[in-house]
Amino acid sequence: MEVYERRNSFSLAADVDATAVDHKEDLHVSNQDEEANVTTPETNQDTLRTLRLAFVGNVDSGKSSLIGTLIKGELDDGRGSSRQAIFRHKHEVESGRTSSVATAYLGFDEQGEQILSKRAGKLIPWGELAKIAHKRIQLIDLAGHEKYLKTTVFGLTGMQPDVVVVVVGANMGVKRMTKEHLAIAVALEIPIVVALTKIDIAPKNVAKETLATVRQALRRYGKMAMLVKTTEQAVTAAKSIPSNRITPILPISNVTGDGLENLRRILCDTSPSALFKAGLSASTLATTKSMNQEESITIATSTGAGDSKKKAISVSDVVEMPIDETYQVPGVGFILAGTLMTGSFKVNDALQIGPDYNGQFHKVTVRSMESMYMPLKELVPGQTAAVAVRSVNKKFVLSRLTFRKGMILLSPEIKVDDYVSRVFEARVVILHHQTTVTVGYQPMVNCRTIRQTAEIISIESNQEVIRTGDRALVRFRFIHSPEFLKKGMRFVFRDGQAKGIGKVVRVVPAQHCED
Repeated sequence: MEVYERRNSFSLAADVDATAVDHKEDLHVSNQDEEANVTTPETNQDTLRTLRLAFVGNVDSGKSSLIGTLIKGELDDGRGSSRQAIFRHKHEVESGRTSSVATAYLGFDEQGEQILSKRAGKLIPWGELAKIAHKRIQLIDLAGHEKYLKTTVFGLTGMQPDVVVVVVGANMGVKRMTKEHLAIAVALEIPIVVALTKIDIAPKNVAKETLATVRQALRRYGKMAMLVKTTEQAVTAAKSIPSNRITPILPISNVTGDGLENLRRILCDTSPSALFKAGLSASTLATTKSMNQEESITIATSTGAGDSKKKAISVSDVVEMPIDETYQVPGVGFILAGTLMTGSFKVNDALQIGPDYNGQFHKVTVRSMESMYMPLKELVPGQTAAVAVRSVNKKFVLSRLTFRKGMILLSPEIKVDDYVSRVFEARVVILHHQTTVTVGYQPMVNCRTIRQTAEIISIESNQEVIRTGDRALVRFRFIHSPEFLKKGMRFVFRDGQAKGIGKVVRVVPAQHCED
């Protein structure tokens, strides 16, 4: 039984468990590497949108050091000096390991040169850089230790990266967590770049073996590896990323600086608009035609005379913004943060937010918006922003006790009954489980910004249990509250070391759900 409709006929379980190494792989670019046919990006849209990259990989592979080196414009001392700019907590500084989601920013001018974020030995506030940057890039540092996997999974699903950078230590080889991060990124259909770090200390034979293992893993996922060692290859690689067929591999050293300019060139030249148009940006995954067969939806509108009429609007015109954070700011009010997937809206526009714990939506109006510390008049698809809202019903007070991560901001005319429920059906594949998955199993489900425990209440009739590598049609029920789901949404579910991925095939309306 097939779980995925696009390029996913491979066995994910086999890929996660793969450990074989092809020692005959050469360190050169394959002649079969192809340049993708990508749509010419619109400069103004690339200026508006921020390219989001999530850095994943095994612990001690050099993710934080790589990000720190990029933003500071200074090489690492070999003892992790550059990563200090990324760490948020004292225990991270002491251990040298990331335990939370950290973000950093890069800016490029119109000539494609990086605007260094350091002046007189101090980091310049991003708000100052954002005002002069022609292109803005957000770097998301995710934890590599299995202990913090839930944080990493939320970063990949909830923060909606456009590209995942899988960091592999050339001296360490491809570890189990690296394989799992890679499998999740592939399952979510997010384009991938591989950074092969620590090439300055890796013995040649070990580095060659690591590269061969990476290329073999990519082949099993139907991807073509492209080794990038020159500026020209970096430019070509940037154009190929939106195709999601070619995966650039960049040998890098944070100490000597080898390969860093090639990575900067890829970051500068990769177009968020091209990713968006190709339907591979994470912010468009829920509305691409392959996942949502409806090109238009019907809404009911009032004529003001007591009657109503129906009209069809394009799916791409519907405002859809999952909420990944909420704030209560004195003097400003209630603020929602997230990335706009479809539609657009302006200050003073009316929207609705929900579902709350009872499955209800509430009408709000937009008071103000801000992105990258800059005020906005209009939000367009692909932009991440903080939106201050106020309740239309003056008797209803917005607060963090009522609203949470996982909710969604929608056009006010959308009827949500068909999308809000505690029960949904999905086709799943088990990436890893020590025993078997049966009815009653309660994993944590991560879908977009949703993170809630759900119980498996049924498995398709011909299967009583599912094991590692199995695919099945199952029915989930959220434990605590209803969520907003659509057919085609991809999600990750996990419980300790047990992990699986799935795609929603049906949302069961609340009136048809059994308690």
